[in-house]
Amino acid sequence: MVNVSTVKKPNLTKEKKEVSVKKAKDVSINYDKINHMDSFNKFVRKKNAFLFGTTGIFLFLYILLPILAFTPVLQQKWIGNITGVWVYSAGLFVMTAVLCALYTKMAPKFDQIAADVLREYEQGGAE
Repeated sequence: MVNVSTVKKPNLTKEKKEVSVKKAKDVSINYDKINHMDSFNKFVRKKNAFLFGTTGIFLFLYILLPILAFTPVLQQKWIGNITGVWVYSAGLFVMTAVLCALYTKMAPKFDQIAADVLREYEQGGAE
């Protein structure tokens, strides 16, 4: 009977990964150089504006719910016997789905811009 742990099976993909890891370890990344690149700084500003803007809008509307819940505005019946609090709360769920869809749409664009910045760095940008 053969012990499974003593039998070595050739794994070509593992060998390829080890070679690429060795090459990656030999290459050092100059983060200061990337930080001084205009394209990187534009990318960071664009991404931060999107993320902080959408987060700020969401938090503002989310925190506004408990404040408005006890005011006469949302205490009134809006649709049949449904008060404004329920409509506003349902709107927050819709807003969450919209924000998720918006981020899902924007993420590949941000990934492409980041790849362009890395490509520029590898080609010797911002020297």
